[in-house]
Amino acid sequence: MKLSDREWKDFSVPYIFQKIQRGKRLKNADHISGIIPYVSSTANNNGVDDYIEAIDGTRVFENCISLANSGSVGTAFYEPFAFVASDHVTSLKRENTSQYVYLFLTAVLEQQGSNFNFNREINDLRIRKMRVMLPVDDNDEPDYQFMEDYMKELMTAKRKQYQEYVEQRLVKLGVDDMKNTERGGGITSI
Repeated sequence: MKLSDREWKDFSVPYIFQKIQRGKRLKNADHISGIIPYVSSTANNNGVDDYIEAIDGTRVFENCISLANSGSVGTAFYEPFAFVASDHVTSLKRENTSQYVYLFLTAVLEQQGSNFNFNREINDLRIRKMRVMLPVDDNDEPDYQFMEDYMKELMTAKRKQYQEYVEQRLVKLGVDDMKNTERGGGITSI
């Protein structure tokens, strides 16, 4: 599958995502240590900056895209887990959307990052005016099936590449027969 084999059209962000909501302010002093990821505007670790308890006034999101409004402005991550969002993050959610479509949309949104910087942050008005290019179907609507199939193909290729790398490393480390190891022969030397 090739991206260049498709027709593309621009769409507004609100057309793609039914639910667009910003996180709420939570000062560091108000963080209570816990197990729920706290997503802020960092470009590292899927935006996870801390692990806290969700308290009154926080907003918990799940299975959506987090978009950094400031800091690492324009950084986007697919968040499959429940998280508390800081006020520097906007949650973008579509109903009945697979992880593969979210991953495709995350990459498309990241392309918008060059339109923003420290002095030109993403605010609610700008996000509602933001437009992104997407592949379209025969009805000139976003082709979500193509997005899903494309990402599945890409991830399958990456998994195969990783598996080949691991097999090569095991051979270099002295494990000559992967199949013998898989059958319970064990790793005899590393």
